[in-house]
Amino acid sequence: MAFTVVTRGFKQEFERWTDALETANGLRPQLKSWFVDIRIFDGKDLVWMYSKLRAHPEYIGPGTYDRLARLFMTEGRRSAASRQPWDIRGHQFNWGDRTYLMGVINVTPDSFSDGGQFNSVESALKQAKRLLEANIDILDIGGQSTRPGAEQISLSEELNRVLPIIEAIRQAEHLKQAVISIDTTRATVARAAVEAGADIVNDISGATYEPDILKVAAEKEVPIILMHLRGTPQTMQQMTDYDDLMGEIAEFLQGQIKQALAVGVPIQNICVDPGIGFAKTYPQNLDILRQLSDFAELGCPILVGTSRKSFIGWILDQPDPQQREWGTAAACAAAIAGGADILRIHGAAMADVARVADAIWRQNAP
Repeated sequence: MAFTVVTRGFKQEFERWTDALETANGLRPQLKSWFVDIRIFDGKDLVWMYSKLRAHPEYIGPGTYDRLARLFMTEGRRSAASRQPWDIRGHQFNWGDRTYLMGVINVTPDSFSDGGQFNSVESALKQAKRLLEANIDILDIGGQSTRPGAEQISLSEELNRVLPIIEAIRQAEHLKQAVISIDTTRATVARAAVEAGADIVNDISGATYEPDILKVAAEKEVPIILMHLRGTPQTMQQMTDYDDLMGEIAEFLQGQIKQALAVGVPIQNICVDPGIGFAKTYPQNLDILRQLSDFAELGCPILVGTSRKSFIGWILDQPDPQQREWGTAAACAAAIAGGADILRIHGAAMADVARVADAIWRQNAP
């Protein structure tokens, strides 16, 4: 497939639609005559045209919008496929092939959705087994609640909550090969968790609370997930003013990626998360889902966590987080359509949602 950009004195061929479109738009300021235009051809078919006589570029031909949307998606999949996969305990994470699922195991008494349900070794192991039997790819273990208004617990309390769970999973014959992420903002907890058997560090502060957490990821050679956040769980919902929501999130994540690279974390070990529900209003969360594909330019896998969150409750007028599964399913499908690589979820039913959405959006049918 080739795209040709043509105007007076200029003709160039491109393999990628996005490169052709960028070049054509770059030529627009050079138009001096009202009777000269810029055109893009897909083979012999004219698909895009602009001239000074038009207020906006024009997409030409029946079905052109749909065809070009598919081209954007195809190029997004190629970009995802060019990212290096993760290989953890024999589990391959080939970005772009399908959506991977991270199942939440909150070993806390006060998390917004399942606080107190899994804060013993026995109950946590049962939940881990249920998630793995549902083909969940990663077990995300956290001992510190990050719901809006949550109080910070002590370092020793967080260690006492998460380490026994990680150690128990590693000792259980039917669970020991599971991929585990540690949900923490503390470098000490991250180091201890990895040494106990965790494989991934998941930091909701994007390494802003304790930048040394990046050194842990570098030294232990484990992937790290960097999320966008402003403030703390106690203050974040008073920090939702943005001049450019998507641009400011991307700028923050790009800055944290650079910090990670500077201390030795390889780019293939970095994943980004736009932070749905963290320092975002309900409408802003919807905007992020609508424009999620913008973050592909960061060159890292994208994690999205919408599961049971309050913006879904706002839409559905549903105050009970555990009654938001259908809304979560819709948000997960939207995230997959936007190019999410990992979904952080509570319910095993989202595995079916991901399979069907992958069949539609990634053309990954059985």
